[in-house]
Amino acid sequence: MKDNELRFPDDAPDREIGDALRALAGGVSGAYWGTLESRIMDRIAAEEMSPWSVLAGWTRPAAIAAALLLTAATLLLTRLHERESAVAYGAVAEEQFPASDATSAPANENATTLHLLLER
Repeated sequence: MKDNELRFPDDAPDREIGDALRALAGGVSGAYWGTLESRIMDRIAAEEMSPWSVLAGWTRPAAIAAALLLTAATLLLTRLHERESAVAYGAVAEEQFPASDATSAPANENATTLHLLLER
């Protein structure tokens, strides 16, 4: 039995459905039902032999792998964007507040303190 097959614990639901369908069909002979069942089962067997049926078992692992790759790519792009933003902010801050030499005598001590705090 394959993972994607549905099996009932007993045949009672199948018999009930079959009896209801026979009642609806009226005078259809038992040979019709046997032929119909064999056609359906032949079609199922043909689908199981199809090369595409092999891929059916790969869908869940492929979906999980795709989700993991998408998550990793999102995290990577977010980190790169944060790094670019930090570099851009640092470049703008450096242009607005050029680094001063802390050893030189400041003209305005409050402005120098503010400038040194902004550099950090």
